[in-house]
Amino acid sequence: MDQPQSHSVQSAEPVVPRSHRLVKRFAVLYGVMLLACAALPAAVLLPASKFPRTVALASEVVTGGTAAIVLAALLLAFAALLATFALTLTRFNHASAATEASEGEPARGDFARLLADPGFAGRQGQAAVFPICAVLIWLVARLLWPAAAASTSSTAANVAAGLICIVAFVVLVTERVMNEFPAPQLPEAPQLRRLLLLCTLVLVGAVCAEVGRAAGISWIQWPARVLVCLPAVVATELALRALARLFLPPRPAAQANAATDSLVAGLLTGGPRAPATLLRTHFGLDFARSWALSFLAAAILPAVFGTALLCWVLSGLKLIDLGQRGIYERLGAPVAVLGPGLHLLLPWPFGRLRPVEFGAIHALAVGVDQNEPAAEDASVTAEQVAPVSMNRLWETAHPGQADYLIPSPGTGQQGFQIVSTEISVLYRVGLTDEAAMESVYAVSDPAALVKSLANRLVLQYFSSRTLEDVLGARRENVADMLRDELRKELEARKTGIDVVSVLIEEIHPPAGAAQAYHAVQAAEINANASIFDEQGKAKRTAGIAEQEAHQLTTAATATATEVLHTASADAYRFDADERAYAAGGQAFLLERSYRNLQTALSKAPLTIIDHRLSPEQGPVIDLRSGESAAAPSGASAAPGTSATPSPSFTPGIELNNR
Repeated sequence: MDQPQSHSVQSAEPVVPRSHRLVKRFAVLYGVMLLACAALPAAVLLPASKFPRTVALASEVVTGGTAAIVLAALLLAFAALLATFALTLTRFNHASAATEASEGEPARGDFARLLADPGFAGRQGQAAVFPICAVLIWLVARLLWPAAAASTSSTAANVAAGLICIVAFVVLVTERVMNEFPAPQLPEAPQLRRLLLLCTLVLVGAVCAEVGRAAGISWIQWPARVLVCLPAVVATELALRALARLFLPPRPAAQANAATDSLVAGLLTGGPRAPATLLRTHFGLDFARSWALSFLAAAILPAVFGTALLCWVLSGLKLIDLGQRGIYERLGAPVAVLGPGLHLLLPWPFGRLRPVEFGAIHALAVGVDQNEPAAEDASVTAEQVAPVSMNRLWETAHPGQADYLIPSPGTGQQGFQIVSTEISVLYRVGLTDEAAMESVYAVSDPAALVKSLANRLVLQYFSSRTLEDVLGARRENVADMLRDELRKELEARKTGIDVVSVLIEEIHPPAGAAQAYHAVQAAEINANASIFDEQGKAKRTAGIAEQEAHQLTTAATATATEVLHTASADAYRFDADERAYAAGGQAFLLERSYRNLQTALSKAPLTIIDHRLSPEQGPVIDLRSGESAAAPSGASAAPGTSATPSPSFTPGIELNNR
């Protein structure tokens, strides 16, 4: 009976430590929260027509940077829990392996021994977890970096702040649980508590950033960017510490721990390296017992009252920008117009400063309803196709156009025609102090006043002119005339508004006259083009004729010169032959005949037949050299034989008849 009991005790599984179970559950919890928080920014890819609220919320957390803050903080906490889980797992396996070895069970394999080695998890395991975590956090910060634009949906920002509050509450609960966990059972508990507390503070900062974006605060993007970089800096420090362990000897199993001790997190969350702790432990300075702090605690109400009084007095310190002016009202009466700079006035409500523009120019379209929805942005690059709104042809309606009726004589009866135009007025508040006063106290809506006066003047101009007068007038002259008339109207009403310029973009005839007017312009252009073409053809023909005449004249001159020189050469040769004949007589003629014969027969095959020779003997050709030619005439060559001439002697030809 005793033996089965001992066998059952030996076969019982070892008890999992409480620290291992706690870290495992926290790691699973943070992994689930991390996946849920990562799914919300991914909702930006959903179609906005089917999921408008979800896409709006996702767009808010992405542009505001809260998605990057939350994901970075959760990634840091998850990496710390995962690294600690590796240590608790190896500690549990190490204890189980020691128990198995004491009971004489067979040794485990190589992989099982690595899982049971806390030194391996404290070196290679940490070097595998924290660098990957740091890379992921920096990648999240790069992809989800906060945008510069403020939030356009306060509802989405408030909903995002509520969701982040839920996540921050869960993280705070885990931090409190980790704070109460005994350090002897989990050596990494203090470092994990500080990291979880840092994560909680970062999430609370994300909530404040979303609330600020919902309130329309533009500078809230800078604290959001700092909150994004804070977990990345801590993760980078932990990654460097984990990689540095690879160059150190492995620790014993009892001393191996996770690389969760961060100097930055300790400074921010009151760790052992916090300034107050270092002053208390190293220098013995405990500010909790300081008389100065006790005095401030007793004088907190007077300090708050004095601060409020100082803030009320400082409400009279006004800073006016370069593009602004201010009318200073003392007890409700205007006193002076103040320029840009810093001014000390009476605090509210005894003193008041009314801002006035200083040089800002406004553009106002004439004849167009300003309450209509604005046209799409027509700014395009050089490679893109121009949108329809950029088309300025007469047959196309443009944003900002206004239609007016103009008189037309027609066929003898009174009629009307329609003309489309695009006119804008550039105005500003006058630069003098008197104009600033008038613009504030004499005009309630400067834009509406300028628009109504400009509409009346433009309507009066078009109603007093025909279509030919409108199309034939120069736009610059019309714009100057309208500007002068509008200035006179505004000055007469003491509005303090100065008209800078009147711009006339285009004046279109009615649609029926547009094609005919285009045809007239095209006919004139074609006529001018035909004239220029004919003038070009005439000049081209004259040039070609001049070129040919020059070529013929040059060719005739060259031919005459060549003939003249040829005749001179022939005359010179003839004169030389005449003098040679006079000197040599028949010898010259014989020599000339031989030379001509030699020249003629030099490149032709030669066959000489003497009809006086008998058929038996055949012809004889004497090609002897000069010495052979000097022999007696009675000597003759053998029949059928001939002498070979010398290469340097041109042989003569002599016929002999025996």
